[in-house]
Amino acid sequence: MKLNFSLDWLKWAAETENGCDVSAGVKALSHHCGENYDQVAAEPDYVQRQRLERNRLRYYIGLLIGDWAKVVTRSALDGGLILMLDDELRASLLEQSLVRQKTDRDCSTLEGLDYVLQELEIAGQIQIDNGHVQQRLKLTKPFQDSVSQADRQRLQEVKQVFEDQRQLGKVVETEEILDAHLELISA
Repeated sequence: MKLNFSLDWLKWAAETENGCDVSAGVKALSHHCGENYDQVAAEPDYVQRQRLERNRLRYYIGLLIGDWAKVVTRSALDGGLILMLDDELRASLLEQSLVRQKTDRDCSTLEGLDYVLQELEIAGQIQIDNGHVQQRLKLTKPFQDSVSQADRQRLQEVKQVFEDQRQLGKVVETEEILDAHLELISA
């Protein structure tokens, strides 16, 4: 689903939100906006946790798509994000001890991912193409955030899992696109 907002609405929203990245009337990225940190500190813990989880998703989306440097299907992105977030699953796949790992949470969906992708698209950071069987995503701007050593290690491990899965026929990579159909959760 693609939302089309008028230029007047976007200008109004940018003025109302002090020039911050705007997404459907909410501030997209806290570090890009002059948020009132007293107000953030007064939020309930679960709201702060959601904010942190969404910021982490934004960061990993940019990191993965930026590193792959090509159009990425939604299933490949979902698989990559699940692997970035689940250290135990990634380790077990690297050890090839289990193809399907039982986890405490349902990793088939990432809470808030659709919302985060919509925010990133409206902010002009990614482009989403819905004209195919599944969504195709690409960055509109190069990923330029600094990457910690731990996240570099995670990224290398995710790339290794994808390479292992490519050999099993579950990942297809061409010069233009990366597609993956990984079985990462227990039945």
